[in-house]
Amino acid sequence: MSEADQAAWAIQALKQLQTTDNQATITGIISVISDQQAEIDSLRGSMEGQLWSPTSWHQDQQDQAKK
Repeated sequence: MSEADQAAWAIQALKQLQTTDNQATITGIISVISDQQAEIDSLRGSMEGQLWSPTSWHQDQQDQAKK
């Protein structure tokens, strides 16, 4: 199960547990999970861009050749 699937599952499970008494807490937890998943997705995209960038790869090859 991917991280996005895990987050979606957790949010769905929390919504099922939500009551009038714990609504604010559950809503806050869901918000944190959603925010964290968005940050994970953003970081993953950024990291993949850096790792697979032809410019970055070319620069790494030049740095290795200098050593």
